[in-house]
Amino acid sequence: MPENHFTVAVHAPQLLADIVVLDDSAVLLVQPAEPSDGREGWRLPGESLRQGEHPEACARRVLKDELGMVPDVVSLADVESLDNESWRIIFHYRCDADRRPEPAPSIREVRFFQLEHLPQMAYGSWVRDVVYRVLTR
Repeated sequence: MPENHFTVAVHAPQLLADIVVLDDSAVLLVQPAEPSDGREGWRLPGESLRQGEHPEACARRVLKDELGMVPDVVSLADVESLDNESWRIIFHYRCDADRRPEPAPSIREVRFFQLEHLPQMAYGSWVRDVVYRVLTR
């Protein structure tokens, strides 16, 4: 009887948190000085979670360290699992701007955009879809 051999590759997902920061009807987008993924264009502020870090703590760290913002309320709005080139679980947070952003040197540009005038995004329509999904929850 022939033996069957199966190879199972198990890869841990990459855990990320991003934040939809609102100022009335405008959403904050950033352009990193040196995008780690090599993609140019606007994106939501966000980053990978550190070992043992809670997703909300990651979102608050990004807001403080990259944008100089410390909002009172940061709410989880959505969780998304993507399996494209690699498996990612993304925690989408939402908050209101508590002050004008003061970008860190790692951020080339930061700007608020009206929802009907969102610019060219680093990830095509996906960021736009995330923003609208977060706003409807």
